[in-house]
Amino acid sequence: MAQALVQGLTLLIDGGSAYTDSEWFTCLSCGGGFNTVRPSVKGAVITCPICGSTEIELATEHVKLENNKIMKKIAIPTRDNAVDNHFGHCEFYTILTIGDDNRILTNETLPSPQGCGCKSDIANRLEEMGVNVMLAGNMGQGALNKLSAHHIEVIRGCMGNVQQVVEDYLNGKITDSGIGCSAHDNGRHQCGGHHGEEHHHCHHEG
Repeated sequence: MAQALVQGLTLLIDGGSAYTDSEWFTCLSCGGGFNTVRPSVKGAVITCPICGSTEIELATEHVKLENNKIMKKIAIPTRDNAVDNHFGHCEFYTILTIGDDNRILTNETLPSPQGCGCKSDIANRLEEMGVNVMLAGNMGQGALNKLSAHHIEVIRGCMGNVQQVVEDYLNGKITDSGIGCSAHDNGRHQCGGHHGEEHHHCHHEG
């Protein structure tokens, strides 16, 4: 890759979606910060993933927050702006920083590593980023144990638009469904419910 860039050669990237480092943006409507580490879409209008506004500006540096203003960090396996029903094979992880006033402060994305989530280093990566809660769809016991070992609380059975799921969670409407992906526990990766075959809803209080 370095040789191609230096010598001006054609560079072909194959094998799926390509992710790159991204600038950070500040939303002028809600004040939130976000990046755009997602597969690029030519000509797409950049919108705030927190409130949907297009009134944004390029941040001069990576959004930094004071630790005493951060209540928690939430990770959500994501595909097409919805909770991916398969934690280990999502398109990317949406990482949301929640302030002490229960407001979303930043929204960033982390590309999903190749391979099954329970066998990847994703739990360690998320812990290093300060994540302490994951809102997920299906998940095997192995992955659940690994995330728990990295001090990440897992809320299983979530589905639907990422923003709505987060808001419901912050409003106390979601609890863990207690439903796991049993197919992972015997070495097979054939979870019922992947990609719309069957959906498990979060438990909603009230």
